[in-house]
Amino acid sequence: MENVVQLAIDKELLTLLNLKPAVIVTTAGKDGSTNAAPFSWFSIVDYEPPRILLSTNMKRDTYRNILETKEFVFNFPSVKLLKQIWITSKHFPYGTSEIEKANLTSFPSEKVKPPRIKECDIHMECKVLWTKPIGSSCIVLGDIVSISANKKMEKLDKKDRLVQLNPPLYFAFKEVGEKRTWMFAAITKIYKIVQKNDKISITSETL
Repeated sequence: MENVVQLAIDKELLTLLNLKPAVIVTTAGKDGSTNAAPFSWFSIVDYEPPRILLSTNMKRDTYRNILETKEFVFNFPSVKLLKQIWITSKHFPYGTSEIEKANLTSFPSEKVKPPRIKECDIHMECKVLWTKPIGSSCIVLGDIVSISANKKMEKLDKKDRLVQLNPPLYFAFKEVGEKRTWMFAAITKIYKIVQKNDKISITSETL
């Protein structure tokens, strides 16, 4: 077919095609220590019951803690927390609190042991149903047992909640020598499709 080329199936392309919000996942070890790490490989897979899939490298402390205590929390940061997200991505010795290293604030969750992060506007508490190793990663299916939010989010409509969340969308990572580069995008426009009597209208609104 004309104007079509084959691309290499590599990490850079797959990351771009898997465009997702970056979240900070908190977990707890059986020794009582806590861990926080950024993730974008996750997806809601069911509404009734509410369930979520997470993919984690099996070398990460997140994986170790999930196996030990079977719980985790998704904390949804805004683009204002990019530096803190980067700090939680660093490799600290096991038992080190990335939350403290990033100057973030933890507070107790409602139904699980891993803490929530105060600076994040939404928190999703999960309990592990099963884990399945795949290559160098492990797929984790979790039950969503509680969702909490900053009080200012409660009365906002869907659009205003998105504006308030302002999630960073992770789409690229590149490492050349000693230089490592992460790239994120922000949502700046909303498109709306309205169907009525088999006809549609498409409108857009800049945020």
